[in-house]
Amino acid sequence: ASGMKRPLLLLVVAVSGAAVLSLELLGTRLLGPFYGVSLFLWSALISVTLAALAVGYALGGRMADRGASGTRLATLLLAAGAWTLLAPVLRDPVLIVTDRLGLRVAVLVASLVLFFVPLALLGMVTPIAVRLRTHSLADVGSSAGEIYAVSTLASVGSALLTGFVLIPEVGAKRLLLLLGGLLVLTAALVFLAERRRAPA
Repeated sequence: ASGMKRPLLLLVVAVSGAAVLSLELLGTRLLGPFYGVSLFLWSALISVTLAALAVGYALGGRMADRGASGTRLATLLLAAGAWTLLAPVLRDPVLIVTDRLGLRVAVLVASLVLFFVPLALLGMVTPIAVRLRTHSLADVGSSAGEIYAVSTLASVGSALLTGFVLIPEVGAKRLLLLLGGLLVLTAALVFLAERRRAPA
């Protein structure tokens, strides 16, 4: 295992949990001007988010058993951050391609293309973090509980902050770039910490 320090591990979990809800809410702003912030859009985004998290949890669980490390966590955050930074650029081509599909299918396909990959990558973080936090079979329950609690609390905080403050003040496109930047920065922190820890 990595021996990653607890505060840094919990920071990673909090950032990834916050990013999930922030991405879901930003999806309504990114796609809403074209499709309307309708029941279809919310249904598509919620379905894509949950499906992506399910895939992420499953893949992350397998990866955790093959070898959990801080470097792997950082790689996931970096990839999710890069995709998030690309989302505003990808939006218009995706809208053009999906335009002829009819509202319901178009909303679902656009949500999938723009948000499935980063959300699945963020979902993979949690089981790997649980593995890194767990020192023995005796504390697996409390480790998992702590990781999921931190992730979910960060999601709650992010939902409130994104919806009530950040989207109205900063705007959706700029916020997507900031969110992508935060994920990349967190990844860089973990890479640095892992390099320092590695024997020369």
